[in-house]
Amino acid sequence: MMFERYWMFAVLCLVLATFLVRMVVAEQVTLQASLSFLVLVLLGVPAALFPNQTAWVAHQMGFTLASNFFFSVLIAALVFLHLSALVHLSRVQLRSITLTQDLALLQEKVDRALRHAPSAAGTGASSG
Repeated sequence: MMFERYWMFAVLCLVLATFLVRMVVAEQVTLQASLSFLVLVLLGVPAALFPNQTAWVAHQMGFTLASNFFFSVLIAALVFLHLSALVHLSRVQLRSITLTQDLALLQEKVDRALRHAPSAAGTGASSG
């Protein structure tokens, strides 16, 4: 049985998943940001535990070698993870720009209000 050959890979995937879940619980990373990575790591466990079925799927999809299937799947997974990180980073940058602009507008309003308001501190101190 091929299970003996790939059990270390399955254990590694489970250790990575456990480490990632602990980071989510400790609030070092967000669940939304790590969910796709967690799913991909957990999909490695059945692929390692059932290599014959994985090879069968690879052959059904037209791959001659199962290793070519794994490389193609992993490259696609990396592209997906990179794209999702890029989308997340773009949202954060746009939000940062919006917040900076809002802060500048509020600061301008405060400065205008202070310039046009009568000096209440000066009149109150001289009358006492």
